[in-house]
Amino acid sequence: MKRSKSLGARTVLLVVSSVALAVGVVNSMVFYPGTYSGDGHFSAAAAGGLGWKNSLSAGLSEAKGKDKYVLADVYTDWCGWCKKLDKDTFADAGMVKYLKSKFVCVKINAEGSQESRDAAAKYNVHGFPCSLVFDTHGKFIGRLSGYMEPLQYQSALEQLIANPTAR
Repeated sequence: MKRSKSLGARTVLLVVSSVALAVGVVNSMVFYPGTYSGDGHFSAAAAGGLGWKNSLSAGLSEAKGKDKYVLADVYTDWCGWCKKLDKDTFADAGMVKYLKSKFVCVKINAEGSQESRDAAAKYNVHGFPCSLVFDTHGKFIGRLSGYMEPLQYQSALEQLIANPTAR
């Protein structure tokens, strides 16, 4: 008799956990909708039309030729705060203008291509969203972690450029 009660409790726990997971997934899609292309990547239009590159090496090369910084937004498809950063911050008109003037922008799906996974590992990205910033010569100068509203994000980028934290 104890065995069947134990199995019943486990079954109830499994069902409750499954429902909670499903509700969480649906909530993240409803409250933090990104423009998902179905292939594991957000479309460039989802984040203000910044012309996001999907290769860090290509972004670094382009930036050297244009004498611009590189902003690499590291995200995952399941990250609600990543989607909110795209929707609120990277789509903001003032932020788009600022980023276009100073940065080549790159999207890195930490669970995507091998190059993207390698970049996330190389720069020890474990939380999302995380923005990696490189100087005009391609040297890593620091990171911004978590969600920020447009003015806060721009201010953090300006401080990082003025006072690089990379060693």
